[in-house]
Amino acid sequence: MRMINRIDLFIPEGGPNRLGFIRGSKKVDPNEWFFKAHFYQDPVTPGSLGLEAFIQLLKFVATRRWGASYETVFEGMNEKHQWLYRGQVVPTDQTVTIEAVITEMNDNARSIRADGFLMVDGRVVYRLTDFTIRFCQGSPHAAIHGFQPSRR
Repeated sequence: MRMINRIDLFIPEGGPNRLGFIRGSKKVDPNEWFFKAHFYQDPVTPGSLGLEAFIQLLKFVATRRWGASYETVFEGMNEKHQWLYRGQVVPTDQTVTIEAVITEMNDNARSIRADGFLMVDGRVVYRLTDFTIRFCQGSPHAAIHGFQPSRR
């Protein structure tokens, strides 16, 4: 489930700690399945899919830094994190933009921690703090739960 259509900007040495800055975007398609599947008469993008978009940005950074294969698996770190919702993505919106600032990069553990925002048509709707993923090698069967690099 791809929640980002494109990477608009990636600066590996960007951000206040010079650990990385990334921005991705997705055009809102009012026909996407989740608008109809959300709560009755409440066609919005579920909050969990916004969080997934942010995690997909971190996966992009990890694959650029450490490479990837079809056996690559990502784990969410069981660490404290926060998100704050202050709006919704609805079918009449145009563009979702997601930004992440890398706050910690651990090459030994192959983990990334980041803060960021999810915006829709210029309005900030989520603030995300201390999200962490870990890059792992796994079995080919486990890869279905991880990032699948595109074959472009």
